[in-house]
Amino acid sequence: MDRTLTFRQHLESVKDKTKTRNNIIAKLAGTSWGCHANVLRTSALALVYSVADYYAPVWARSAHCKKVDVQLNNTMRIITGTVRSTQLDWLPVLSNIAPPDLRRQVQTELMILKLSNYPDLPVQIDIANHPPKRLSSRKPIWGMARSNKSIEELWGNKWTDTNVRNHFLVSVPDSRVPGFELSRAQWTALNRIRTGQGRCNYQLHKWGMTDSPLCECGLIQTTSHIVEECQIRRFEGGIATLHICRPTAIK
Repeated sequence: MDRTLTFRQHLESVKDKTKTRNNIIAKLAGTSWGCHANVLRTSALALVYSVADYYAPVWARSAHCKKVDVQLNNTMRIITGTVRSTQLDWLPVLSNIAPPDLRRQVQTELMILKLSNYPDLPVQIDIANHPPKRLSSRKPIWGMARSNKSIEELWGNKWTDTNVRNHFLVSVPDSRVPGFELSRAQWTALNRIRTGQGRCNYQLHKWGMTDSPLCECGLIQTTSHIVEECQIRRFEGGIATLHICRPTAIK
C-alpha cells in the first residue's frame, strides 16, 4: 500500500495484469473468426474480471480506477467485436457484463452489510469513530451513500439515463441480447450495426481509408443508411427487426 492510500501503484499493477490477460483472450477471436461470444464472455470473467474485481471494495473509490476500466472496456470490445469508436455504454449491454463501476459499488455495499452483522469486529470502531476527512479528493468508505438496490436496478437506471445511438433496441440492459450464439462474423457485424459504428464509407472516409463517404445510391453511407435507407442494400423491417435475429435477418 502506498503511503497516501491513493492505490495508484496497486491499480497500475492490476491494469498491467488485465492487459496481459486481454492479450490471451484476443487470441481466441478476430473480426470474422473465432469462438462464440458466450465462450469469450466466460473466459473474460474467469481470467480478466477475476483480477480486476479482486477485493475491489478497498480501492473502489480511488481516482485511479479508470486505469483498470480502460482495460475492461478493451475486454468487452473483444467479446462484442465492436470498434474503438463505439459508445462505452453499449459495451456492457452487448457483452452481458455489468459496468465496472456498478460491480464495485455493489461489492462494496455487500461488504459493508456483511461487516454490520459482526458488531464485535475491530473494524466497526474504525468506521463508527473515523477521523475527520481532511482532503476533498478522498472518498472514504464510511462516507459512501448506500443505494440498497440490486445491480440489475442500478444498471437499468443508468441505461435509462444514457443517450446512446439506437438506445430503443434494448429496454432491459442486463438481459442477453439476441445473437449470442451466432458465428463470430455474424455477431461482429450485428453488433456494429446495433451501435452504428462499423465498416461503411462514412466511417472509412472519416478514418482516411477511402476517398468518398458516398454510397452507390448517391447518399452518405452510414451504417443506418445501409440497413434502413439504401435502395440497394436495405433490410425489410429496418434495424429493429434485424436486432431480433430471426432466420431472415441471419441470412
